[in-house]
Parts: sequence; structure tokens; C-alpha cells
Amino acid sequence: MANVADKGTFATYSGANLNEIFYEPVFRSDDIMRNYRVLPNVKHKMNVFTSAALTKIVQKYTGCSATSGSTQFDIDEKTITAGRMRVALEQCTDEFFGTYIEEMYRNGVDVMNLEGTQLADAIVNRAVKGIAQDVVRLAWGGDDSTANYQGVTGWMKLMGDNATVEAAKSTVTVVNPAAPTAAEAISLIRKAYDAAPAALQQVPASDKKIFVTPKTYNAYLSNLEGTSADLAITNQQDGLLVVKFRGVELVPMYEWDTILADLNPTIMKSGTHEGTEGLCYCAVENLIIGSDVTDPEGSFKVFYDDLEEKMFFRGYFKLGVQFLYPSLVQWGMLK
Repeated sequence: MANVADKGTFATYSGANLNEIFYEPVFRSDDIMRNYRVLPNVKHKMNVFTSAALTKIVQKYTGCSATSGSTQFDIDEKTITAGRMRVALEQCTDEFFGTYIEEMYRNGVDVMNLEGTQLADAIVNRAVKGIAQDVVRLAWGGDDSTANYQGVTGWMKLMGDNATVEAAKSTVTVVNPAAPTAAEAISLIRKAYDAAPAALQQVPASDKKIFVTPKTYNAYLSNLEGTSADLAITNQQDGLLVVKFRGVELVPMYEWDTILADLNPTIMKSGTHEGTEGLCYCAVENLIIGSDVTDPEGSFKVFYDDLEEKMFFRGYFKLGVQFLYPSLVQWGMLK
């Protein structure tokens, strides 16, 4: 297996050295504990049961009768299948022999042990950030067949295979779907919001999210600049910008760009057009993540092996997703 940290471009100037490694920012779209329902202790499969609404059971009294009403409601079963996920990385010290990074290594018999060095800290930092990104990417885009998307069947695949969700999808025809304007972005959001099922409309705004592609999100922000319109609210929450449409928070999904570049999920297709810009308006409690741990990005261990003379990074966890009700989700896309 190759080293996880590879020697890139190194300067030849023999000047002063700053003993610090600067990290490229890694942006994650959201917090799985805040935007989804997380079910811990899912070892492999868990069955969840949903009950449909019971309506039109109140009728006019016409006299004594032993006859009961004929109205029924369905109880359906859905299965969360948690795939067995693994993170396996390794690093040998010889990758950076002859560079300034070697000066950060340990001494003597422990020279091959990277634990406690800045290089080891960099590997852990990159790995933790990478796991956080990949969990969201797999939860939405996993198809259990394509390389780098195996082990999980994600929400895009599950919802795209659901005839009710697919048929209800909103579309807005524009000149250039890959580069939405401010007017096109708000038109898409408004159309999906207005077309949402009644059940979703009745969910409190604080319990719903509008997950949206980054370009559409940025285009929507243009509608807010220099205005005080009450159709959207922007404020600071825990130091982060929070953008809302009619009280519902918009969440920019940076991982969707990667998914849509790698795959062509059915939920983002309209006829022959394969969309790259869209949204998912959904109740938070409708999106379920099943795992055997509560924090996948923290489920790893780092150790050094004297025989191999390498540092190893190993992570293991289960991951599966499911959605409960087609009536609590509405997709929209530009075409």
C-alpha cells in the first residue's frame, strides 16, 4: 500500500524554515447530528416501521349501528442496511528523507515511529476531515456499485427509485442550467416549496431543511444583497452564516458537486437532461442514518508497527441510510 502522505513540491532554497504544516481547508456541507435522524447500534440491518395517516374517520351519526367504518391506514416496513466501512492508511518515514520534514522526526531507535510528530498530526487531521466529507457523500450519493460509492445505497438512489418522489419532482427550464441566475435560483426554490406535499408543508420550519447545490445557493444569495425582504432571513448562528427561505434553512451541499460529477442519479434527471443544479426540500426526521457508532469520524485508531516500520491509521464503522415517507420530501432541479 502506498504512503498516504506523498512528497509534493519542495523548495530548493536553503533559508529559514517555519516548523509548521498549513492545512488546505476541507469544507463539509453539514453536521450529521443536526440535519438528520441518527440511529446508533445498527450492526448490519434494522427494520423500521412507518404508519400512514388516518383521515376521514369522523362521520355523521345516523342511528345505533354495530357497523364500523371502512377507513384503513397502512403500516409499512423499511430496512436500513448498514454497509461495513473501512479506512486504511499507512505512512513510512522514508518518503520525506532528505527534506526539512525529516528534521521533525524522532531520534535513535524511534526514528521510524511518526507518532507525536507534525507529520502524524497532519495525517490524522486530513483523515478525520476526509471521513466527515465521505460520510455525507456516501449518505447522499452511494449506489453500492460504483467505485468509491460502494457499501451504501444513498438517498439520491433510494428516492430516485421511488415512483412517488420521482413523479412529484419540480423542474424549472432555464437557458444555462449549469450557471443559474439569481432569478432562476429563487424560482426553483419557490416552485419546489409551493409544490411540496401537504404533509411536508405542515412540518414546522425549524424541523425542515432545503439541501441545495452550491451554485444555486450562491445565486440565491444574490437576491438578498442590499435588500431587507422578509422572504429570507440571514443571521449568524454559532459563528456561521444561516440563510433561510420562508423560515426554512438552506444548506449548501458541496459534496453534491462531487456526486453529480461522478454519477448520474435518476433523481437529478429530467428526460434526457442530466442535471447538475437542484435541491431537496425535506423534513429532518425523514432522513435516517444508521450506524454502529455515533461519530464515524472519531472511530479510528493510530498505531506504529516496529516490524513493518510504518505508522497505520485504521477506522471501522457501519453506515446505512433510509428515508421514511415520500410525503415529507420534495426534489427540484434546473433543466
